[in-house]
Amino acid sequence: MDAAVAALAVLCVIEPGMVSLGGYGGSLVYYQAKTGAVHAIDFDGRAPRRFNPATFSAAVSYHGYLALTTPGIVAGIELALQQFGSRPFKTLANRARQLAQDGFEVTPRIAASFRRLLKSIDPASRRAFFPNGVPGEGESWSSADLARLIEQLSDERPQSFYHGTIPSTIVRQVQASGGILAEDDFESFEALAVEPLHIKYREYDLYTPPLPSGGLTSLSILKTLEQFDLPGLEPWGADYVELFAGASNLAWQERFKYFGDPEFVSTPVEKLLSEERAVERAERIRTGIIAGSTQPDGTSHTVNIVVVDREQNTVSLTATHGADYGSHVAIGGLGLMLGHGMSRFSTTAGDPNYPAPRKRPQHNMSPLVVLKDGKPFAALGLPGGRFIVTVTAQMAVSLLDFQATAKQIVTAPRLHTEGAEPILVTQSMDQEVVADLRQRGRKVDVKPSLGSAANAIVIDPQTGVDAAASQGPAGVLVF
Repeated sequence: MDAAVAALAVLCVIEPGMVSLGGYGGSLVYYQAKTGAVHAIDFDGRAPRRFNPATFSAAVSYHGYLALTTPGIVAGIELALQQFGSRPFKTLANRARQLAQDGFEVTPRIAASFRRLLKSIDPASRRAFFPNGVPGEGESWSSADLARLIEQLSDERPQSFYHGTIPSTIVRQVQASGGILAEDDFESFEALAVEPLHIKYREYDLYTPPLPSGGLTSLSILKTLEQFDLPGLEPWGADYVELFAGASNLAWQERFKYFGDPEFVSTPVEKLLSEERAVERAERIRTGIIAGSTQPDGTSHTVNIVVVDREQNTVSLTATHGADYGSHVAIGGLGLMLGHGMSRFSTTAGDPNYPAPRKRPQHNMSPLVVLKDGKPFAALGLPGGRFIVTVTAQMAVSLLDFQATAKQIVTAPRLHTEGAEPILVTQSMDQEVVADLRQRGRKVDVKPSLGSAANAIVIDPQTGVDAAASQGPAGVLVF
């Protein structure tokens, strides 16, 4: 957990478009070696106490001061270290503080993201985020304000993010600009230790955080696919794509119908993960009775971290401030970009994911830990919006049914569907498979990518030796 927190703190500096200490939230799942237990932490943001449906719309939920939920990432760090850490945040955040203070080189990707941000950022946020002007590709980006914020959190503990000068500074600018986030939203906020969702898949135990995280859909897909002989199919072939598409369609229908913050909405989780429901879904796939729905947009942001240590403590952690730079609101004096958690709510009144005061939005993050015979076997995860929940299930199939290596897991062809055709597939899908699907009457749309860089750690249960792979902008790293 120390390593995961240290990595997250650094990512909150060097991946400013994907996550920040002001991000709206995330979740993690953790195998604790000394007890053999699996734990989960939810640090999803909450809608402001003064939420008003009359002023809520898709437009205001995306960018600006009404897009803000209470930021959850720092609370998640605090709880994770309290429960499972061995070193203080000050030690773990030191590299992040140095990078914020001294700067890092702006890559072409980040330079492009800065240019997009400038199109919609308000003047106060621009001054807060770019006090030294907007650096171009190859130049250095730094933030003395952000470095001081990290130092303050280090000296006063991360919990100071929710009490005292930090929230008062945030709220002053937010309310002066028409927002409703208030200091009592910060004071009452806390991350939650929660019971992870669990299924048996073949001879493996799979764990992911519960609602409002997205992994329930991933597990529902897998329970449906368990009814079919996937190991007997050609890996990533046309028959597999058709079966997976059917299971995904049905699981997404259930998500749209039932999912929301469990503190506000009753979701039949046990029923959705039951053997009976899986058999029912499988029969619907066999008879071809699957209704349609919409497909997602192509945004792919967020970060994921997977770690295993010498004792085999294992974590998969996913965190975000939403799409590119979240709300596009940055706070003066803190250098802090805030997430747009309100954009993760439905805008349809009566929907289980419609906002309410202090309600958490349903999100897509689906970190996964896999055990075999009670010992850690794998940690999987990825960023990538709504593609996360579908690709997470595919990563599990690649590992558990197709016996893929860590490298194969992160580079395997991907598909996504929520019910409506075309089925989206990546360019890495074999062209003969795409042609076969089209001959079967399927509409298929080939995309450069679905979701973002994936991470996988696979642990040999006999030797304890780890194999890991991460697919990033520089290519695939194999450890």
